[in-house]
Amino acid sequence: MAEGTATMELNVGSEVQRGWRVLAVAGELDIDTVPLLSARLDSDVTGVHAVLDLSELAFMDSTGLALVLDWHRRLAEGGGQLRVAAAQGPVRRLFELADVAEVLSLHESVDVAVQEAVDSAR
Repeated sequence: MAEGTATMELNVGSEVQRGWRVLAVAGELDIDTVPLLSARLDSDVTGVHAVLDLSELAFMDSTGLALVLDWHRRLAEGGGQLRVAAAQGPVRRLFELADVAEVLSLHESVDVAVQEAVDSAR
């Protein structure tokens, strides 16, 4: 790897708010870092309601998008929901370009995403 091309780290924070498992994803979500988020989702999402806080996510590629869509489907099949909060410029554009903005439950902020009671999340 050439000098000066250090890849950005991916950091994942995790907490529970109002019964929702909230995963705060920061950095870049790409083919190199998808396994990290995937492992955190596997270990931390024990119920069927989760929120991805993407406010600090600078970049997402198609592998990241595929992971988000896979989890969206998995939780929906379990009668739950994956909500996506605070997607920023490039990430939000990816959702729009991939035509998944309508499929995913996008919210302006984590606060908004966890406002609705879990039992009304249908």
